[in-house]
Amino acid sequence: MEIGIALFRSCLEKQKYNKKSINSYIACIQQFYVFFKKYGAEVVTLELIEKHVNWLIKEKEISISYQKLILISIQKYHQLVLNQKLDLNSIYPKNQEYQLPKCLCKIDIKAMIDKTTNLKHKTIICFLYSGGLRLSELLSLTIKDIDTKNNVLHITQNKDKTERIIKLSPSLLELLPKYYEKYKPKHFVIEGRNGEAYSEKGVQKAVKMAAERAEIKTQVTPHCLRHCFAIHLLENGTDIRYVQELLGHQSVKTTENYKHNSDIVNSNFQSPLDLL
Repeated sequence: MEIGIALFRSCLEKQKYNKKSINSYIACIQQFYVFFKKYGAEVVTLELIEKHVNWLIKEKEISISYQKLILISIQKYHQLVLNQKLDLNSIYPKNQEYQLPKCLCKIDIKAMIDKTTNLKHKTIICFLYSGGLRLSELLSLTIKDIDTKNNVLHITQNKDKTERIIKLSPSLLELLPKYYEKYKPKHFVIEGRNGEAYSEKGVQKAVKMAAERAEIKTQVTPHCLRHCFAIHLLENGTDIRYVQELLGHQSVKTTENYKHNSDIVNSNFQSPLDLL
């Protein structure tokens, strides 16, 4: 099995998969063959795979996306390592309509911020909510991405590597000097130990703890704050096309970016953080 895993990793690296995807695929394969350790990889059947997935659904309550990841991992392993083509269409989970996270009211958001005494955690929450940032965008945000001359954030979108610009909230601008003075970040705005980027789990935990302090009963995630950013702007009368641009949902040509970005810099846009 170790030889198979080493070969699997090598094949995925040759196909230019990123490190995170490779580790996810390998973790799924290792879990699967621990579950069926008495079977050789060559004799694994569709029934065994379905049994494994059904057990995870029942006992671990795994999501549909994780079910798909498991099946994709098994297919890739058998194709790349064993030169076998598995047809798993019959047990592939059906797509469900995407459901947006529940939107919190402004009072709940304000309570999360006010009751967070940890300055780094408070700054994290304010960034997520005031700019509608994705978790990955927050973690990759560097000091040079903050343009205090024009009071804007430069966000490089992970999906298509284009850039969008978001007006900086005055409330966040007031908070940042205190944050810089205490934590002295050198490269990333939100830094972990030794100057590396902060962890996803760290951000998720900060948001979760803030929600608990605010006595919010529903699950609150970083993406939930991005969702609240959009909804609260729409409720405040902001044009939906403008909100789409702020969220980075529009794919535009490079020349068009200049015009759109100029409009954002010169706009009277108010972050929802300043409307609390």
